[in-house]
Amino acid sequence: MSDMNDMNDSMSSEQADNNQNNHLNVTDADTAAETSTPAATAPVDRTWLTKAKDTIAQWAYIMLKDADDHDIDWDWVRSLDLEHGIGVAQPVDLEPGAASNVHDLLKADLTIRDRLEAIIAKMSMVFMRDFDRHIKTYELPRALAYADRRLTDQIDLLRDRGVAEGLWTVTDEDRERVTVPVLHAVEGGLLTDDDLADVQDRTAEIVNARAEQRKADREKREAAKHERQMALFAADEKHYGSVEAGPDESAPADSSSDANSADDLIEGPQVINDDNPAVPSIEQVRTNETAVPEMRYEKSRHAAAEHVAARQAAAPKDYWREVYLPGRDVDNVMGIDLETNGTEPYRAYIIDVGFEYMNMKSPRPTALPDDYRYDKDYYESGDAYDQHRFSFGVTPEAARHGNAFIIQLTGIDISQRTGAEFPLFDEDPAAQADLLHRLTSQPFVAHMATFEHSFFMLNVAGYAEAYRNGHVTIIDTLPMSRLWDEGSIPCEGHPDGDNTLDAYAKRQGALHEDDAERHLGLEDTHIMLLAMKHHLTQLKAEARGPWGPSGKAGVGGKRIVNYRRRSWRR
Repeated sequence: MSDMNDMNDSMSSEQADNNQNNHLNVTDADTAAETSTPAATAPVDRTWLTKAKDTIAQWAYIMLKDADDHDIDWDWVRSLDLEHGIGVAQPVDLEPGAASNVHDLLKADLTIRDRLEAIIAKMSMVFMRDFDRHIKTYELPRALAYADRRLTDQIDLLRDRGVAEGLWTVTDEDRERVTVPVLHAVEGGLLTDDDLADVQDRTAEIVNARAEQRKADREKREAAKHERQMALFAADEKHYGSVEAGPDESAPADSSSDANSADDLIEGPQVINDDNPAVPSIEQVRTNETAVPEMRYEKSRHAAAEHVAARQAAAPKDYWREVYLPGRDVDNVMGIDLETNGTEPYRAYIIDVGFEYMNMKSPRPTALPDDYRYDKDYYESGDAYDQHRFSFGVTPEAARHGNAFIIQLTGIDISQRTGAEFPLFDEDPAAQADLLHRLTSQPFVAHMATFEHSFFMLNVAGYAEAYRNGHVTIIDTLPMSRLWDEGSIPCEGHPDGDNTLDAYAKRQGALHEDDAERHLGLEDTHIMLLAMKHHLTQLKAEARGPWGPSGKAGVGGKRIVNYRRRSWRR
């Protein structure tokens, strides 16, 4: 416990030195320290949450069903009070001993959340596939996520109230892809486990069902693709002849593709023997181009189909993160890492943001300071520059609930992250605007970048629109580790190799072997960029990675490319 307190004290003093404001400022982009102070008394403008519902008609025009294939009642969405809260409980209901029925309140709030999150989960895909741009902005998903975070806070406090009143206990349990809080009836209490069935968190059930459905849909698409290939294969056979049928069986000698070939000149032209019933006559050839008995034709067709299927099955599967790999011309990048109090961007808050810049090819700008102090004593700036760290807060409800796991992981105690000193990121438009400017000015790099991307989509105003319009380029060091790092060896617990940032940074010499990833935004960003630059230098020397046969020219990374339809004038 004393070690944890020492770590927290060290972190607090570091933040006091390096994070005097918590407010991103574009005009200070060339400095390594932040100096402006947010106005503590400035009221938070939440009117945008209500205005966001003005775009419901745009969404309703395209998006008829949610992620669970249920019809969406957009009038219900329109009825939600996004500014003041969408849960049924009042502040007094969150207190232990309140007269209200905590079981019924929790059940109602969970029902609202499940219904709302099924809509949010579908909106990103719909927005990105809206090629005709019926949907103009991504404000509505951000607004719904804003309300969902506050609803989640309320649900947590209702669970806490039930614990305080001796109705149940709560344990976090792994359920395949996610970890969920599970309620257990207290022995001899008022409620039984059966009574708690309708207030259990259904997140794991929902997420796992969606994953299985995606898997089934993927298999269905692959089967349909295979069927189309086989149909084309059969059509070609009927038109050009069986694969196994040679020129002596499928066509007269003078029309054979082997005519005048080297073998033909040596062996002489093929002779059609009218006395041999196994050899087709000229009339048969003219009436039936294949001139192969049906049974034999079917046998050869199926043999060829099986060969094609076997070859496709043996081919290496595409790794979907390959699109995030850097190209051989990548240079100036901004590395970024987020710390949050959860994994779902529509439930969790951004509590720590760290980013810095590094050039992968060109020299570091000499005019910028090079003595930045990181949380780790042996970390040195090296080629990094323009370092920034920012701390953000959570709602009073989230602070009251706390998060022991985040304290253990990062040293950040969210119970202390309230007040003017720690603004909420999703209520800080200036911070969002500055971060958007930085994210669109050059490629940004993250480890498992889909995590940062998902939080940007539902927290940064304008990011989703910029991403859809091709103004954001994302590079991920996770596929670099998995595909290009020879030290990433499959092992127990890591079937694709250990590709955590901790393991990757150690293999690339960016982190001491006896040390561990700090789990703070700026520190993790620093070791990631150091590892990336060292790795790229090694790959170039060995003509691998971006410089190998499958490497890409240019900056690389994932960026949406918009192809405009051509209009032809006659």
